[in-house]
Amino acid sequence: MMKKSLRIPLIAMSVVCIASFALACSVPVFRYALERWVNDQYEVIVFHKGKLTEEQQQIVTDLTEEGAAGKQHANVRLTLIDLSADGSEKPKDEEAIKLWEAQKTETLPWMVVKYPTIARKPVDVWAGELTQENTERLLDSPARREIARLLLKGETAVWVLLESGNKEADDAALKILQINLQLAHKELELPKIDEADIEQGLVSTDETGLKLHFSTLRLSRDNSQEKMFIEMLLGSEDDLRDFDEPMAFPVFGRGRVMYALIGRGINADTIRQSCQELIGPCTCEVKEENPGIDIITSVDWDELVQPFVEIDRELPPLPGFGGLTNVDGSTEMNNDKKSNEDSSEGSTVLVAGNEVADEANHSTSVFSSEMKPMIRNIIIAAGVGIGIVMVLSFAFLSNKNN
Repeated sequence: MMKKSLRIPLIAMSVVCIASFALACSVPVFRYALERWVNDQYEVIVFHKGKLTEEQQQIVTDLTEEGAAGKQHANVRLTLIDLSADGSEKPKDEEAIKLWEAQKTETLPWMVVKYPTIARKPVDVWAGELTQENTERLLDSPARREIARLLLKGETAVWVLLESGNKEADDAALKILQINLQLAHKELELPKIDEADIEQGLVSTDETGLKLHFSTLRLSRDNSQEKMFIEMLLGSEDDLRDFDEPMAFPVFGRGRVMYALIGRGINADTIRQSCQELIGPCTCEVKEENPGIDIITSVDWDELVQPFVEIDRELPPLPGFGGLTNVDGSTEMNNDKKSNEDSSEGSTVLVAGNEVADEANHSTSVFSSEMKPMIRNIIIAAGVGIGIVMVLSFAFLSNKNN
């Protein structure tokens, strides 16, 4: 006979499982993430002593809601820590002191960038002097801008190939990646979206408004404009900095990196598996229970995500950077060290495949954007309420019987 002490937890677990099943939806993961997963915030900690200069204060302001970060919708949060004896901006708690001592520098102001708290990453993304250039590189970059453009245009995912520096190995990895992404275009199929999920506001378009297509972006580790982005990628898993092999990162949704394929791990089986995971139905709508980590982007996703996925959405100008060069559907970003050499030796964005979905097949949702979340919230609230009543009722009857 089951012990009384075990009954309630088991019932509660069952209710949770039922609720999770009820929350599962038919919308492909990549599209659900694009429409509904809000970007996690990175913490930017700035250490200083006493009053900041006018120039330093302007840089700090750029990292706030009132500055460039807020205007560009960058997912960062600023914390100022005054190390002076009479500092009053923030108490010097023990954790802050330990973080500062770990920097092993006397340079001030000093900036430390940490992954979102929910990612539970013990390592810092980057640490260095607080400068205008470093803050600009942190908030945005040409590669991230191109990734955002492609995702907003409806790409399933953008695969970032981070070079090792060994041209032969990097070329081979890119070739394997592109060949297998082309096969994925032809062989994989998107799931059929349930009309109920559209009615409940889980997605703003049906399957005719989606396309299955992957792009590749080749990125040199020597590209100084992308140093912050590269550090975000390398710190997304605990041991990536230990490898000197090419790495492939699928980026989807609103700039979420799923995981890395490394060296020989960039092969037909792993590429296909990753693609299948990206187009599969969203089995859990709780973002944190899905693999991956967000990168910092300066994009107003809520404004730019539209049902018509083939329409190019115009992004605001990228501060501090030159424009990207588009030639025959590809985009070229030259490696700083080789900018005067043959462009094939540089860091190049390569779009795999040229298929374009038929514009006539695209359709918009007929449901009001205000009604969609309302309907869904009512259903969720009802399910949770029923679960709570079941648990409490069972607990009352168990106590009464005993």
